[in-house]
Amino acid sequence: MVHSAVNVCPGQPYKTQPYPEHDSARLPLNKITLVSMATLAYAGPQGARVAVSLQALHDGMSPAVVGVLNALSYLVPMVVSIPAGRIVDRAGVRGPIYAFIALLVGTLALAFAAPSAATLALAAAAAGICYVGFTVALNVGVMRIGTQEERVSNFSWFTIGISAGFALGPITAGFGFDAMGGSGVFALLAVYPLALAGLMLWRGRELPDRIEAESQTPGRLIDVVSDSKFRPILLVSFTNPTLSDTFNFIVPLIAKQAGLSGSMVGSILGAYTSASFASRLILPTFVKRVRHWVVVSNLYVIAGIGLIAFGLVSQPAFYVPLAMAIGMSHGMGQPLVMAAFVGNAPAGRQGEVMGVQQVAQGGISALSPIVIGAIGTVTGITPVLLVAGGALLVVSRFARRMQGH
Repeated sequence: MVHSAVNVCPGQPYKTQPYPEHDSARLPLNKITLVSMATLAYAGPQGARVAVSLQALHDGMSPAVVGVLNALSYLVPMVVSIPAGRIVDRAGVRGPIYAFIALLVGTLALAFAAPSAATLALAAAAAGICYVGFTVALNVGVMRIGTQEERVSNFSWFTIGISAGFALGPITAGFGFDAMGGSGVFALLAVYPLALAGLMLWRGRELPDRIEAESQTPGRLIDVVSDSKFRPILLVSFTNPTLSDTFNFIVPLIAKQAGLSGSMVGSILGAYTSASFASRLILPTFVKRVRHWVVVSNLYVIAGIGLIAFGLVSQPAFYVPLAMAIGMSHGMGQPLVMAAFVGNAPAGRQGEVMGVQQVAQGGISALSPIVIGAIGTVTGITPVLLVAGGALLVVSRFARRMQGH
């Protein structure tokens, strides 16, 4: 059995080259283990981000300081994403995961022992760095599990774990802060990376580390990511995270405009998240029988129409089913696109291009609320939703043309 790796050189056509099967064919990673790894990897950083803000407010720091601390967890990773990817490409997957675990545990310990603006800043920055590090390393590792036909199913299970971690971390931080009173929550959150270390020691050998026979694609990074065949996949990979960021930011604004209660906002966002999670559970059951880019295109059509409808309807009863339709599109679309992205990344440089994707996505996530807020202040939220929905319809046609490329 061989996989297909991408070979991209400046001035040369985009092509594939085979590379040998790896140990994962003999040591398939159990799906429960895969979900558990993702849950533990993301619960720690996500919980730490919330805990830093709670501790800063508890210590009487100003909202401006809290904002700076929160920004550190998003800005610092943009600087280290590409170097982290290069480390994963050269050192393998498992070693960097242990290093990120040590960094997260160490900074959480400092915040627990001596909470101050400095230690909270370190914890916030480390949370962002570890989030990106785990994302790069685990995505590359998941890409190497099993056969090419099993890749989307593996990514679906992986994203289920991510969703669980995103929920579990902040919940632990909130309830832990109330129960333990102050910095004790950082000790509680350290349980997650420590548990991940234990799981890696127990089952980590089943996570493919690196492929010794795989040669690194030559060329400058800019040439690699600008290749005419890989660039469309890179651009489409921004769609799902941007959709999620946009929806989560816009719903409270729509609610205020419509005079809805906070509980209604929670119900809408809960419906979105629940549909996203449920769709990932059912995706592995049929993914091998469909054309992936056609499915992605159809999902973007559903999400685009859903956003447009969100801007046009005035009855709150329609918001929950629309949120579920948009959430389903996001939940199914992300594993399909990420499997294509990592699977078609240049040979030996999967981590590096994943780092590029994380840098760009971080910038989009930071700018989207500012742009949407500014436009919404001038025009209202309805035009923003119409434009966002129309953009998704354009991307849907773009994705459909990628089937068979």
